[in-house]
Amino acid sequence: MTRSLPVFDDLIVSDALPTLLVGDAIDGCNEAARALFGSGEELLCSLPLASLLPAVQPDGSDSMRSWYERVEAARGGLTQWFLWQFVRNDGGLIDSLVHLEVVPEAGAPGFRAPVRARLRDLTQFRGIEWTRMQQALSGTAAIVFAKDTEGRYLFANRQFAEMAGCPLADVIGRRDIEVLAPKLAEEYRRNDSLVLAERRPLDFEEHGEIDGEARIYLTLKFPLLRADGSAYGVWGIATDITARKRTEEALHHAALAVAQADGEGLVQALTRYLATILKVDIALIGVIEGEGDGRMVRTIGRYGDGVYLENFTYPLRTTPCQTVLDGFRCYPSGVREAFPNSHGLGPARIEGYAGYPLRGSDGQLLGVIAVLSRAPLENEALIESVLRIFAGRAAGEIERRRAEDALRLSEASYRAMFDASEDAILVHDWDTGAIVDVNPKACSAYGFPAEEMLGLLPSQLSSGVHPYTKDTTVSLIERAKTGIPITIEWHRRNKDGSLHWDEVHIKPAEIAGKRRILAFTREITARKLAEQALRESEEQYRAIFNASVDGMVLFNSAGQVVDVNEAFAQMHGFAMDDLIGGDCERFVPEERRADCKRMVRAALSGNPVRGESVACRFGGSTFDVEVHAVPMQYRNEPHVLAIVRDLTERKRQEARRTQLEAQLRQAQKMEAIGHLTGGIAHDFNNLLASIMGYVVLATEREAAHGDAKLARYLEQAQLSCERARDLIRQMLTFSRGQRGEARPLALGAAIRDATRLLRASFPSTVEMHADLDAELPAVLIDPVQLEQVLLNLCINARDAMQANGTVRVATGWRRGYSAVCASCRQTLDGDFVELAVADTGPGITGTVLDRMFEPFFSTKEVGKGSGMGLATVHGIVHDHHGHVVVESSAGAGTTFRVLLPPLDPAIEGSRVGRRAPAAAPVAHGSLHGSVLLVDDEAAVLGFMRELLENWGLSVTAIADPDEARRLVIANQIEFDLLLVDQTMPRLTGTELARAVAPLRPEVPILLYTGYRDGVPQSELAAGGIRAVLDKPVDPAALHEQLQRHLRSPSERGIAA
Repeated sequence: MTRSLPVFDDLIVSDALPTLLVGDAIDGCNEAARALFGSGEELLCSLPLASLLPAVQPDGSDSMRSWYERVEAARGGLTQWFLWQFVRNDGGLIDSLVHLEVVPEAGAPGFRAPVRARLRDLTQFRGIEWTRMQQALSGTAAIVFAKDTEGRYLFANRQFAEMAGCPLADVIGRRDIEVLAPKLAEEYRRNDSLVLAERRPLDFEEHGEIDGEARIYLTLKFPLLRADGSAYGVWGIATDITARKRTEEALHHAALAVAQADGEGLVQALTRYLATILKVDIALIGVIEGEGDGRMVRTIGRYGDGVYLENFTYPLRTTPCQTVLDGFRCYPSGVREAFPNSHGLGPARIEGYAGYPLRGSDGQLLGVIAVLSRAPLENEALIESVLRIFAGRAAGEIERRRAEDALRLSEASYRAMFDASEDAILVHDWDTGAIVDVNPKACSAYGFPAEEMLGLLPSQLSSGVHPYTKDTTVSLIERAKTGIPITIEWHRRNKDGSLHWDEVHIKPAEIAGKRRILAFTREITARKLAEQALRESEEQYRAIFNASVDGMVLFNSAGQVVDVNEAFAQMHGFAMDDLIGGDCERFVPEERRADCKRMVRAALSGNPVRGESVACRFGGSTFDVEVHAVPMQYRNEPHVLAIVRDLTERKRQEARRTQLEAQLRQAQKMEAIGHLTGGIAHDFNNLLASIMGYVVLATEREAAHGDAKLARYLEQAQLSCERARDLIRQMLTFSRGQRGEARPLALGAAIRDATRLLRASFPSTVEMHADLDAELPAVLIDPVQLEQVLLNLCINARDAMQANGTVRVATGWRRGYSAVCASCRQTLDGDFVELAVADTGPGITGTVLDRMFEPFFSTKEVGKGSGMGLATVHGIVHDHHGHVVVESSAGAGTTFRVLLPPLDPAIEGSRVGRRAPAAAPVAHGSLHGSVLLVDDEAAVLGFMRELLENWGLSVTAIADPDEARRLVIANQIEFDLLLVDQTMPRLTGTELARAVAPLRPEVPILLYTGYRDGVPQSELAAGGIRAVLDKPVDPAALHEQLQRHLRSPSERGIAA
């Protein structure tokens, strides 16, 4: 690894270094130079250059001649780094490392550019006397050395000799290959060559070895240059960074493992990754159940000694887990003595323990994650960092499982809510637009039975008259997919051929894990006919005007009321004559009258106006209305007709629809519960398989003894096992589903719920205020991640104030907002929904502002912060197309503004078998032949082997499918039938069958699985599988299949 060294470059160009500006004489100097030479500026600049140089340099060259040669070489563009000697004002000598560079300002033609000389004082290493330098550097922890261009060591300190593993006297004058291992020597030589070729300082990560242990060094190497720019040596300083690299590598592996862990076996995978990364004997994850002193820890994942361990439950109070509930706790050694009543520590010979609490996004304690070691634990800081990373993922998984449980409870109510809607609802396929579901209201409105509507395209329900055609429907569906809700008026054709007008609201949604397009329709045929009649004929105006169920009012160009219909008068509680001749003051509240007059003026100018407003009744009460104002000619004069509809009932229905949408989204969450169910069912299937098997074996053995009581006991045990088996099958059938994603949220409501939880978790010295706007547009975001953003920002605010001050949480609307994102540095300009978190802390410095979104960057004390809070905020916000703006000033606190793009709200939208009676115990006949049995579960493998051997079969049992495949390929195993489990790590049963079938086509293959529907028929055919058995395996069914597929001894040519 090679890179230029910013720290070193900054040092040699720093104003803190002594600097001379040299022309034909000394033209200027800085304060550091005056201090080095012991002269004032006027004195130093007045002295001739020769007075600052000895006559001869240590290498024997004439000082003045060599100096001018180097200055001219610098002006000629050659890099100049060299060792040089100056004379102080008091006559003392100064040894220095000099860098010459031409001052870049241009002068007049013929102007000789001045040269800037920067000096690094090396007086303590005077004369490059290596013995004295070795003494001077012997106390430093760094490795220091110098070589000539041929790689011979001119100097090395004691630390280098320790790394080389030989006396210092054996190093000087020798090359790398003579004192180091060939691989290290080649690495050092290659890096030296690069420094000499580029003639500039470089740093490298180089390797070494001390006492047989590999080490990593950060090595700075820079060339020693002559006046002509050629190099005559390499100087190097190396610092041991082995511990830092190991810590970085462990944390990297931890973060990678957490990111990669997924699926039903996530928790178990986390324990395996954790034990492997920290090199401990046991790792576990458990949830806390119960209250008070009776709380128990139920493990949901355990890994130890290279295998997954069975889960169990233990009391919290007597174990070291009790001490980690408030934060990380580590017992490097002696944990057994510290907790003598923790009975599991002694038998396992546990010496060290470390644990971390698992907390939900709301701060609630969920459980613990812990590691146990038979050897003392080392590097507590690393252990804490890794546990913190894994704790976040484990807590998230526990929360996900609990959310799935809650989701399943509400799934049954989805259809009732869908069917109860007063609006016609049509659910369309995302890709084709075909109707996949309708509610009863849609069937009655369109005149179709539900089964006939399914599969219809929107164009088949359209009038077909432009623009109500197939092309328009396709365009509307594509627009809806962008996430922007659409409201249109649509001309439709019913099954009986009649034409109707609908007001249609189209929006995307996710239902049961699938993307859909929802259409909510309400018939507006009457209103459309009224509008059409008004435009077509003034003669028809009066009849329609008076017959309309909507209120109508006619304004002249002066804004006076010319006419109203009966519906309008009744709607507002006035007599018709009381309204005619006045203006809008009588039926429009004072605060809305200006809007009413603007509407009339806009319509008079030829622009129809549609919108919602507020009207008032006789007596002063108000109500919501929808107003559609259109220009028209009345008695040959321009007028404005306003059609007014009372929205009271519609608002009530919309509120109900909003409630139904929320419940629909909640029902949608239930599907994800299936994943948890499937995982539990799979594990219990394996346990039940062995239990049932041994019950069957016990039943067969009991038959020989004739113990009636034992027979009855075993029969009851068999019945219980079969009931458990049926329950597991139902769970597996139910468990297929998908998890939810980002969804439209009302930011104010979501933040309000989260702040209540946060306020309860803050100390009394921190005040928390919330200013939440309930009228904001919705945003598209995952609600759990939104709460995580708020939690991280509020915790940072609390910590910045040292738990004493005020935190303000606000939501708002930012229209035409321009700023620069503090995390991605992108310039933003537009409309945003804002979540702001402000504190009264000391503010954030500019240096911290530049780096605070970097992962693992933290200003908190060691052990009090992971450095991932703001990095997480950055990731979540930008994943949802948002940005973060930070405003901070010293002493005035800090405000974080999370800006999200606005989005209008969107609506998101089993087979129970009867248990067969227990089969009576059946004595199975003897079988002949050899069986290759493959199953990764030890308990199941053991039972199956014993069952098959009891039937007279020769059994080869293998737990590793890879090993079984290798033995078959190598032809190292003989068998007449392959019996294999489907779900195994690294290689499934069908994959093993596909590998065996071509090699042994005559051998029948039987497969057993806990979820038959999950194995496609194509996979069974490809593997040549003769039969599939349900798991737990029914011994009678297994015996029947073996008897069918195993050839008799005579068929195999074997004596019976």
